[in-house]
Amino acid sequence: MKHLPNPTKRRLVQLASLLSQQTERKITSKTIQMMTGWSDSLIRRDILLLGFKGGVSNGYFVEELYEAICSELNLKKNDSSKKNCCIVGLGRLGAALLENSLFEGSPFAVVAGFDSNVNRTEILRSTFPLFPASKMENVIKEKNIEFALLAVAEKEAQKMADRLVECGIKGIANYTNTILAVPKEIALENVSPVTALANLAAAGGDFYGG
Repeated sequence: MKHLPNPTKRRLVQLASLLSQQTERKITSKTIQMMTGWSDSLIRRDILLLGFKGGVSNGYFVEELYEAICSELNLKKNDSSKKNCCIVGLGRLGAALLENSLFEGSPFAVVAGFDSNVNRTEILRSTFPLFPASKMENVIKEKNIEFALLAVAEKEAQKMADRLVECGIKGIANYTNTILAVPKEIALENVSPVTALANLAAAGGDFYGG
C-alpha cells in the first residue's frame, strides 16, 4: 500500500462508497465536488496520490476508479477476503450494532460479541455467537478477528482497549467518549455520537456556541 496521508485515505474511502452508488459510466471531479463539498483541486490531488492513471479528458470511468481505490485500500467486498470483527460491550449501543444488515455489502464480517455481563450474552439474539468477556483472548485468536467495535462503559474503555491490543487486534472503532491510549501501530477511530457531533460543530465554526 502506498503511503497516503490519513485525510486522503478517509476521503478515498468515502469516494469509493459514493462511486458504488453511481449509475453513470463516467464521473467528473466537478460532480464529485458538488456531491461531497471537497474542492476540485483536492479531489484531483487525492486521485493523483492514489496513482490512478485511468482518467479521461472529461472525467473518470466510475468502475475503474472504484476498483483502483478498493484495491489500494484493501476494500474488496468478496466473502473470501472479508475482515473479521467483533463487538465489545453489548449494552444499548453495542446491542444495536448486532443488527447484521449494518455490515451487508461491506468488506467486514462481525463474527463475535463480548460482554462482561454473562446474562447479556445469553439473552441477546444475534446471527453470530456472543461470549463472556473472559473468553476474548481465546475467541479473537481462534476466529482471526482483526478489528473491534468498542462500546463498553467509559470506566472500562481503556482496560478493554488494552486487552484488545494484547489480543493482536489491528484497529479499534471507539464508540465511547474515552480518549484511548493505544500503540501507534494500532489504528483507532473515535466514532462516539458525542465526538461526531462535536466535530460537526467545530467544522461549522460554532463549537460549543463559540
